[in-house]
Amino acid sequence: MFAVMLELLGRRNPYKQMTRDVYANVLVCVRQPKFYEEYGVPDTFDGRFDLMVLLIFLIFQRMLEEGRDEALHFNQALFDVCFEDMDQTLREMGIGDMGVPKHMRKMMKAFNGRIHAYEQALAEGTLAAALHKNLYGSAAEVDEKKIAKMAAKALEMLAFLKIQDMNAILSGKIAFEKE
Repeated sequence: MFAVMLELLGRRNPYKQMTRDVYANVLVCVRQPKFYEEYGVPDTFDGRFDLMVLLIFLIFQRMLEEGRDEALHFNQALFDVCFEDMDQTLREMGIGDMGVPKHMRKMMKAFNGRIHAYEQALAEGTLAAALHKNLYGSAAEVDEKKIAKMAAKALEMLAFLKIQDMNAILSGKIAFEKE
């Protein structure tokens, strides 16, 4: 919404390019086999989407802790970049022009629901339960130990994000763990 308002006023979100770099890092992380092998995340389109949402949630949380206007603008730009990519991905998968808006609405609703679920779970200390329902929701079989391990990993990644310099993140440099 904010990005639309800026564009209507003739200004673009200044974080658009930086968030492209951050989003690229999210996608690199999502493609790591360890999430599917060690943590049992379903290696499907839905599983990858849900992992991407979790990682973006962690970034949103990190940014919002600063309480700066830049964080809100950055988060909006990251959301926009993510869904621009989702639109393109759906088209590359062969979804026609008429079907893309329907799929996009469904994905945006899922994104929003998961972000709120993770936010509440983080506040209540029930992240594993939220991951079970969302990240592992499409799994044929669920291993509770892997879910607990993924919850611990997500908290570890959030802690690592928190120690990164805000200005570095705002310039597009981000990492989820030590390399």
